[in-house]
Amino acid sequence: MAILGHKIEWLFELETYTSEIIGSIRKFQFPYSPELATGYTEHLEISDGITLIKSTHHFNNEDRPSEFALGKYQVAFSSPTFTSHMVHSGCVSLFDNTKNNILKRTPDIDLLGRFDFFDLEQTLFTEEDIFLSTLFISEIELFNLLGPETAENLYINLDLVQNNEYRAIKIPQTISNKIANCTPDHLEGNMRSLFAQSIILQYLLELNLYISSSKSFLNNLEKDDFNVAALRTELLQVTADIPNLAELSEKYKVSPGKLNQAFIKKYDQSIYSFLSSQRLDQAYQALIDTDVPMKTLAHKIGYSHVNHFITAFKKKFGVTPGSIRS
Repeated sequence: MAILGHKIEWLFELETYTSEIIGSIRKFQFPYSPELATGYTEHLEISDGITLIKSTHHFNNEDRPSEFALGKYQVAFSSPTFTSHMVHSGCVSLFDNTKNNILKRTPDIDLLGRFDFFDLEQTLFTEEDIFLSTLFISEIELFNLLGPETAENLYINLDLVQNNEYRAIKIPQTISNKIANCTPDHLEGNMRSLFAQSIILQYLLELNLYISSSKSFLNNLEKDDFNVAALRTELLQVTADIPNLAELSEKYKVSPGKLNQAFIKKYDQSIYSFLSSQRLDQAYQALIDTDVPMKTLAHKIGYSHVNHFITAFKKKFGVTPGSIRS
C-alpha cells in the first residue's frame, strides 16, 4: 500500500508507548488501563492502493476525565494520498503539528485531504463512546477508480490543489456511514475486500456529487441579481405585519428557498430568525416607553399566545418582559 510508515506514540499518565504498524494483519487493543476504557484499532488493506482504519473507544469509569490526549500519529506515504477522516459517533480533537492548528471533529464534519505526510496529536472527549474511520486512497488508485477527469474534479471541488492540504466539510452521515459499514463481519477474505471496494467507489461518487452540487448552488447564489443587503434594510423598517417568505420571494423574484439561503449565507441566520429577533428588540423598547398591555404587544409582533412571547423574550434577554416593566 501507499503507507510507508505509521508510528503512534500513546500518551497515558505521563508515560509513552510507541507502536509501529507493519504487516498485513494489523488489529490491536489500545493500551488503556482497564478501569478507564477499552478499545481497538483495525487496519484493513482493502487493495494495493486502499487502506481503511477503523477505531472504537468505549469508556468505563464514570469518574473518568472529560478529555485526555490519546497519542501522536505520524504517517508517511510513498505518493500523494487522498484521505477521508470520519467521526461516526462521539467527539475528538486533532492538533496538526505541521500547521499549528486545532480541528475539533464530530459527526457530520469530515476531514478531507491530500497528503504525502501528516503529524497529528489526537485528544478524545469521553462524554460518549467514539467510533471513527479513516480512509486512505493512493492518488494512482483514486484515478483508476474514478477516472482522471472525475478525480481531478473531486480535488477541484474540495479545493485540494496542493499536497498536505485538508478541508473540514459538513458531509451527510448517509454518505460517510457507508464507510463505517463497508466491511461486514460475515464476509471474509476476497469477498470482504471486493464488497468494501464497491462501497468505497459508491462513497466517492456520492461524495463528489454532493460537493459539486453544493458548490454549484453557492455559486448560483453569488450570481443572483437581487440585493440581500437591501432585503435586510427593508426588514429593519417593517413596523406592521411581518411579511412572509412567499411575499418576499414574489417581490424579489427569487424562490423562497434560494432567498432564505442567500440571507443565511450573508448574515448567518434565517429571515424568520432575523425578523423574530428584531421584533423582540422592538418589544423590549415598547415595554420601557409605553403602557401597551403585554398581550396586545405579543399579538402585534406576531405571537399567537402571550406565553410564547414570554418564553422567546426570556431566551433572548435573560429576563421576563414583566420584570422590565416592574
